Amino acid sequence: MGRSLSWRLGCTAALLGLVLMPFRRDAPAGSSSFAAEETPVLIPHPMTVLLHAATVYDELGLDGARRAALATAVNEVDLPLWRLRDLPPAERNRSASSLLDTLHAQLAVALTPRQGERFDQLVLQVSGLPALLEPRLAAALALAPDQRQRIQAALARMVRPAASADRLRAETERTVMSILSEGQRRTWAGLLGPRFDFTAVRAVACRAPELEGVTAWLNSPPLRLEHLRGKVVVVHFYTWGCINCIRNLPHYNDWHTRFDPNQLTLVGIHRPETPGERDLEKVRQKAAAAGIRYPVAVDNESRNWDAWANRVWPSVYLLDRRGFVRYWWYGELNWQGAPGAKWMRDRVAELLAEPQHSTSEAPAAER
Repeated sequence: MGRSLSWRLGCTAALLGLVLMPFRRDAPAGSSSFAAEETPVLIPHPMTVLLHAATVYDELGLDGARRAALATAVNEVDLPLWRLRDLPPAERNRSASSLLDTLHAQLAVALTPRQGERFDQLVLQVSGLPALLEPRLAAALALAPDQRQRIQAALARMVRPAASADRLRAETERTVMSILSEGQRRTWAGLLGPRFDFTAVRAVACRAPELEGVTAWLNSPPLRLEHLRGKVVVVHFYTWGCINCIRNLPHYNDWHTRFDPNQLTLVGIHRPETPGERDLEKVRQKAAAAGIRYPVAVDNESRNWDAWANRVWPSVYLLDRRGFVRYWWYGELNWQGAPGAKWMRDRVAELLAEPQHSTSEAPAAER
């Protein structure tokens, strides 16, 4: 069925290292700060990731009222922004611009000029070296065309497989810094500001969409994700006629038995592709034959497929104890030797090891 795509997504902005324009207090109202046709807006966006971290709020010196206001602001944009994640870059950027402008406006109200400058610096730090190629920053540094080309060539090496990612990153930084003049390096260092420890900043995407419009539930009475808060939740989309989906099911069954059911819940979402896959009794038979014992939501009307902006079978998402999407994987977990099953299983263990309420997390404003 052509559903063999295998992508690993959901890393932190710092690891992904794509360029995004920082918050600017002087940006014209209603205008995007992003080059719509040049660089795809990173999703999750560095601004939203940072605004989910209490350590960032501490760094900015925000009081309780401002923390709550910014938590509300980020929760209003991060889900609609996340739904754009798989659109073509130009379409994604056009739709993301208004959401990011809304967040910019909220930041301009909530932050003092000094706090806004520091937040700019944190966004640049987490965006990393690719931010040098963003048009406004390139202009601030007065990068010559040949410098931009050489920097782009150096950064292209960072996305290639390497035995040592840390070594490659260090080599790339040395190369890029050698392309800049001494004055440009000083300007860049000034824009970055004092280094910040991002180890407590987690890869939070958004509050997971609630399960709605389910045709039928298998193996469970109707569930709501809000009632599963306090547990790590695995949500996966599949359909019984998809061979790539079938190959993933044993891994989900393994997680279901491997981990403490009081700490982890799996939820399958069966969204059919063909007319035959809409047969509820057939869905039930195939689930039983595959040994599925965890809850399955039958999504014949595609209500949840659309709410999650899911576009490929199979897909699997990991939610933390607060109900936020943290990691996801498209396609067969072990497609052509990919380490997806182990990588996602390790991420499940990582989320299980996190406390339900952490001082590193910003307030979770309710919708």
